[in-house]
Amino acid sequence: MWTCGVVNHLFMNRLCFLQIFCGLLSLWPTVQVCLGQRIYADTQKSDATFLLASVSNPAEAVDLPDTTNFSTLNVTLGALGLIYARQNLQFIDNPKPTRYSPIIAKIGSNSSLLTLLGGFAVQRTKGGINSTVAPGYSGSELLNLLNLFGSGQIGTLVFLPDGNDFDGIRFEVNSLLNLALTANYYYAFYIAMPILSESNLTVCEGANRAVTISNFQPGYTYQLYTTQLGGTQVGSDITTNTFIIQDNWNGSYWLEAREGNIYPSGRTPLTITMLPRPGKPHLTIRNVIN
Repeated sequence: MWTCGVVNHLFMNRLCFLQIFCGLLSLWPTVQVCLGQRIYADTQKSDATFLLASVSNPAEAVDLPDTTNFSTLNVTLGALGLIYARQNLQFIDNPKPTRYSPIIAKIGSNSSLLTLLGGFAVQRTKGGINSTVAPGYSGSELLNLLNLFGSGQIGTLVFLPDGNDFDGIRFEVNSLLNLALTANYYYAFYIAMPILSESNLTVCEGANRAVTISNFQPGYTYQLYTTQLGGTQVGSDITTNTFIIQDNWNGSYWLEAREGNIYPSGRTPLTITMLPRPGKPHLTIRNVIN
């Protein structure tokens, strides 16, 4: 049976192990992560309607670590969206996103993106440019996902997860608006999930137990939720590399990292078993006559 004394003893043992483990971990090679905890797509494939559309400089959408370059997708006049230029950015050498990872793509144009969204389509992929994963997004659906910068000619699209596996994201420019269109594709990335010092805790009420975010990123905020997707935030934003388990936390939670409070990561599970504080002892004193 778990008691507060046993829990504290186990905690100290695990803390010693964690210190040794973190020392060894620092010797491991790191993955290609740029700008904080971003992990970028590193491989591209493009396709376009012969003679009527094109993708220029396709490799510049994955020429890391330079994130200022872009490929350019062009379509000529056409009807019913039959003419298209497509480019898929895929995670091959870098770690793949999980099915619960939000994905972010940066796009641009010589005109306001708001006037051109009807000629754009974006969709996740699994295994290549033609292996799309539902749902697809276009028109007003993209407007709800768009964060514009400056004059509105550049923006990012934030696609929240839906539980389907994917390893890439495809950007398409088409002739649906019956206009000649040009758009730029800069990059695609996801935010690495938080790594916790412990993910399954048994805590005594009132113990002020702390949990460490091992890959904490300065400038990020971290938020705890009651579900893996959606759900309600628990407590306040976390802005330091440790946080204290509150006495009213008990059950399953998920921790999310956020860059600039705009770009979210997938969520890391955290299970908490809260043991109630022992009650005060009751003593009964009786007179004993020998």
